[in-house]
Amino acid sequence: MIIARYSEVGLKGSRARSMMINKLKTNINEGLRRLGENAKITTERGRIYLSDYSVQGNVLDVLGRTMGIKSFSPVVSITYTKPEEIAQKAVELYSRMLNGKKFAVRSRRAGGQPFTSKELNVIVGDALYDYSAGVDLDEPDIEVSIEVRNNRAYFYVENYMGPGGLPLGSEAPMVSLMSGGIDSPVAAWMIMKRGSPVDFIFVSLSHPIDTVEFLRSANTLIGDWALGYEPTVHIIDGRPLIDLLVLSHKIKIPGVTYKRILYSLAIAIARERNAYGIITGESLGQVSSQTPQNLFAINHGIDFPVYRPLIGMDKDEIADIARKIGTFPVSNKGEFCALFSQTVVLNASPEDVDRDILSYDIQEKLLDNRTVLRGAEVEPYMKSISDEDYEITELPENSIVVDLRSKTNYNDWHYENAISSGLGGVKKVIEENGNDKIYVFYCQKGLQSAYAASEARNLGVRSYYTSSEKIRKMK
Repeated sequence: MIIARYSEVGLKGSRARSMMINKLKTNINEGLRRLGENAKITTERGRIYLSDYSVQGNVLDVLGRTMGIKSFSPVVSITYTKPEEIAQKAVELYSRMLNGKKFAVRSRRAGGQPFTSKELNVIVGDALYDYSAGVDLDEPDIEVSIEVRNNRAYFYVENYMGPGGLPLGSEAPMVSLMSGGIDSPVAAWMIMKRGSPVDFIFVSLSHPIDTVEFLRSANTLIGDWALGYEPTVHIIDGRPLIDLLVLSHKIKIPGVTYKRILYSLAIAIARERNAYGIITGESLGQVSSQTPQNLFAINHGIDFPVYRPLIGMDKDEIADIARKIGTFPVSNKGEFCALFSQTVVLNASPEDVDRDILSYDIQEKLLDNRTVLRGAEVEPYMKSISDEDYEITELPENSIVVDLRSKTNYNDWHYENAISSGLGGVKKVIEENGNDKIYVFYCQKGLQSAYAASEARNLGVRSYYTSSEKIRKMK
């Protein structure tokens, strides 16, 4: 069988603990069902036992992705009457395994046995000693672990770690502002780990290009980690915001104001979904919009809880978690702020953001036109909008190349015969050169050029995007 352990759940009062254990069992069963697996699940204080399964690896996989599970181990169990019987079973299980290796015995007990854990370690260690290269309590080659509960003993040498936390669905729901980047999927995962079901909100600035990047992360969170809950995914076409924030020249601090707009959209959806907070992937000082002053300005006047689980973490820590949970992005097209401001603002005032927001009158339209997907619909939708034919690795013959970087960068280096243009000049470039041509847009990392290619295709023009680094390698 397999023993699964939980930690925080065991600290709850009897009523909450019973609810959470039942939720754990439900979520484990859901994970097994997705793999076509089944198991008998029994519980006692602090432990969940799984048996009668077909493939052990399936059960281990599910337990490793079940929020609330701290650790788990495949075990062999016996019923015993005296500790010598435990030692005899240990010899049967481990004598060959210990040949030429140093070992240690670790035991724990529950149930009031007439011997201590230390005494059991000595009895079992004496029985195994002659089969080994000796004992090493600090760095053993093999660690023989024994868990004694009442009149049963459980033997194991492998202990796998689960995510820990609380069972998904045991706390109130929330919504998460997410992107296809590194940070926000990790933030959503960390709140899911605390037991809250999370719906995902994405504001696309270059649909479908950046939408696919986001959906890859969302699909991982849904498929791997949302055991026991099917998230809802809200995709908002935010390209009209580019007109407001960049091209209209009405907005004083577009990068910071954009974040306030994101919050307002998330709050509207949270209230619609009866959620109790919004989650963001902000880390203090990581980018210009995340300075204390700017976060203060963004939050000003908001009467809804905002949770920032990454606020004190650095990028390497966040990236390590993203790799561990499978959401580390395939590519990096840069930060949204590159779209909105050539001048970095580190200390926006609440009053400036409040004045900017007066020009924002399209929230209802953005929400009405969003795409809403159930978790099971994400993968088919992602395939239907695949961006494979947007980004290029070779320049099409006779294409017109457009450089969207700053004039300084353009003058330092640009692709031969590339046209220099800002985002606001894309339509003009097409009008001057004809909509029957092929256009390739490039910027520093790809976000601005992805937006430009998306807008050009909306005009019926064949267009592609890339980054300055990649276009340097093209002929």
